[in-house]
Amino acid sequence: MPFNRKKTVFISGSAYEYGSFGDAGKDFIRCLTTALLRQDYNIICGFGFGVGNYVVEGALQEIYGRRRTRLTDQLRVFPFPAPNGYSDHPDHDSFHQTYRDDMISQAGTAIFIFGNKLEDIAVRESDGMRKEFEIARTHGTLVIPVGVSGYMSAKLWKDLIDHFDDYFSDRSTFDWYIRLGNPDAAPADWIDAILMIASHA
Repeated sequence: MPFNRKKTVFISGSAYEYGSFGDAGKDFIRCLTTALLRQDYNIICGFGFGVGNYVVEGALQEIYGRRRTRLTDQLRVFPFPAPNGYSDHPDHDSFHQTYRDDMISQAGTAIFIFGNKLEDIAVRESDGMRKEFEIARTHGTLVIPVGVSGYMSAKLWKDLIDHFDDYFSDRSTFDWYIRLGNPDAAPADWIDAILMIASHA
């Protein structure tokens, strides 16, 4: 059965490291997942490295520990195929684009956290996250980059803040977005801001 798009959130994220969050980044992902489920949101996740597993952990804790419903009623995971040989396939980029489009088109809201990867022995920003951000905009999906988590999500957040009127027809959520870039706020405050913005989807 398809999810209700308005009540479905796509979580985009990858994290070889968690920057200023340190290991608390893992707890943030779990708590965000739990908070979304408690507000009766459905979650779609691409199982990005260092993010997807903690989304699943948070969902398991909430759904089985408290609500006793089936995991698949509120969580769907779309892991990307392992690159063993497939990355050389001539349709690799087209395949990933279609795969991302399929995931994101089902969601009314998309949340972007962290966004880094290990590449050539260096930590780099995730270009895949930017692609997912643009796909979300194409579908009219409400985008919520969590700037305080750093990396690609911080770049997306800054662009959204700098061009807010190009993204939205009014400024009713502006202060909530500003909070998502405030490093002095508490994790609970960031999650509250995400939920308040998501309620406008």
